[in-house]
Amino acid sequence: MNVGAAIDRDPATFRQLKRVVLMGGSIRRGYGDLGYTPPVPPMPEWNILNDIPSAQKLFAFGVSLFVMPLDSTQLKMDEVKRAFLFSQGTPVTDALTILYHLWGQETPTLFDPMTIAFALRPELCPVRKLHIRVDEKGFTREEPGPPNAQVCLDSNSEDFFRFYLKRVAAK
Repeated sequence: MNVGAAIDRDPATFRQLKRVVLMGGSIRRGYGDLGYTPPVPPMPEWNILNDIPSAQKLFAFGVSLFVMPLDSTQLKMDEVKRAFLFSQGTPVTDALTILYHLWGQETPTLFDPMTIAFALRPELCPVRKLHIRVDEKGFTREEPGPPNAQVCLDSNSEDFFRFYLKRVAAK
């Protein structure tokens, strides 16, 4: 909603952004499709679905857009990685440990951290230029046409976790 409001409020300034990095959409894989499980078709993704008109504006606006959809952000923090992280005893890892126990799911999925990691180290999630349209139901549809987004359709989980765990666990 903030993006749509920002575009409406000052389109000239919004157009000056060097890039927008977005965790959103489901291009070829839906929730629960981890690449090694039976395929799950694309579906409306939470961030897009919560404000379809704003997402439509963003994808149609023409600003440099980098998209990290479900296809590349369903990264599962397994038990070994959790044990390492939770044993570090730093303020950040202690806070993450508490949040993990409050969350109540055994294996967290790190959708948003992949997006932040991409902003810092783009090589962690190679992108391809695509034309994406957000339809009225919140699907992010890959269509023919001039590219309007650079989209990461697959990420390397181990490279991501090496990058993420080193930084989050740093003392």
